[in-house]
Amino acid sequence: MNKIFLGALCTLFFKIGLFANSVVLENEGILKEHTIEKMQIIGDELHTKTGVYLGICAVKNLGNLSLNEKAYEISKELKEPYVFLIIATENKKINIYTSSDVALNKDEILSPFPNKGSIIPLLVSVKKGQDPFNPALLNGYADMAEKIASSRGVELESNLANTNKNILNFIRIIFYGSIILVIVSGIYYKRIRKNGE
Repeated sequence: MNKIFLGALCTLFFKIGLFANSVVLENEGILKEHTIEKMQIIGDELHTKTGVYLGICAVKNLGNLSLNEKAYEISKELKEPYVFLIIATENKKINIYTSSDVALNKDEILSPFPNKGSIIPLLVSVKKGQDPFNPALLNGYADMAEKIASSRGVELESNLANTNKNILNFIRIIFYGSIILVIVSGIYYKRIRKNGE
């Protein structure tokens, strides 16, 4: 009987410890499991390397609370330094909150312009019938993690932003390399023709 009780107690503490650093503060069925898993990997690496907790609260409705009141409730439970994003899908509200010791330009992340913002442009550009929230929130989460890490002089290996940057850099190299190859071969063949005449 004591072994069963001890085993149950150990399991309880393990589960509490396992979810103690969950990056998802609240989720009312908005975030899918694979999105949460990716966010957790990024958030764990960020916390390990910088000490900054990065969380997300995805609710459908705020009820009779304002976004700031909800943020105040959440911030009371968090240990500094922290950053968290709140989205209320039915209220169509989103904002980022930080502790005083974290430098993050939330206006840049929440910008509606595609060349700056990493959340809102994806939310408004999704086709009907597709889930706009998971890709936009994951992209925004990865962008916030990247900006926090770089402000603290750290590079994240698991961040999606790094993967996207590497892919874009590879495409740029191929594109510009092709242009240079066409120009060089044009000059080469022009010289051959000139020398041949």
